[in-house]
Amino acid sequence: MLIDTHSHFGIVPVAESLQGALERSRKAGVVCGLITTGTHEDFEKARLAARRIGWGYCVGIHPIFVHRVSEDALLSLESFLTDHIDDPYLIGIGEIGLDFYIEDPDRKRQEYFFKRQMALAARFALPVSIHARRSLYRVIEVMDEYRSVSGSVHAFPGSPEQAREVLKRGYGIGIGGALTYPGSKRLRRCAAAVEADALLLETDAPDMPPSFNAKGQSEPAYLAAYLEELSRIRGEDAAGLQEQIFKNTLRFFPRLKGCLPPGLDCVQADWCK
Repeated sequence: MLIDTHSHFGIVPVAESLQGALERSRKAGVVCGLITTGTHEDFEKARLAARRIGWGYCVGIHPIFVHRVSEDALLSLESFLTDHIDDPYLIGIGEIGLDFYIEDPDRKRQEYFFKRQMALAARFALPVSIHARRSLYRVIEVMDEYRSVSGSVHAFPGSPEQAREVLKRGYGIGIGGALTYPGSKRLRRCAAAVEADALLLETDAPDMPPSFNAKGQSEPAYLAAYLEELSRIRGEDAAGLQEQIFKNTLRFFPRLKGCLPPGLDCVQADWCK
């Protein structure tokens, strides 16, 4: 019962067949996922892709693209949310946040877009998927300005202590392909130490390829391998960890319950509570 909590599946070109990747993911136990956007130009693509494959979607403006769009992109986001808030496939707002790793980042503009989108998340009572590369300290400060908002920190870049601070503020810890690299020592320490009720699995597909496909692309089917690696690092049973992560996912992104295939054993087993 795996859920990919952050991907660009269906809106970004992939090297192989999208349908083939979807079939592989289903065979690997992936029952649902979240599609996130880069700019306002992706909103409708994400909506249609989500309906086509039965996943949920988030809409937002990625921090690395804020220099390419005008402030009208924020108005487009507000309008889209107003028009589609009752869409059962619309799960949240993302990918949003801060990126201080890129060359010469416009921090003021990034923060302006981030805060405007956090304000929309508060207004529409939607969770967010946050990008926090080299900027987690500032992201946490912005979280404190919008305490009614929750969600996840995608590709978590911090320490166990920062993970606990993020969890206190109502956010889960997104873990993906970077975990499979032995050199990702900080992430692996964090994955081992943080409380299980903070953990989420993601692929960022087709980005963030794992070590076993380092020169290729990521895909949702790899979630099963990420779960195995996570269980090995934590020294925990994979089945029990999978159940906990499933519960976490529906807690941080509650509208995803409506996207799950009918008749899942997990519902009968009380997993969704």
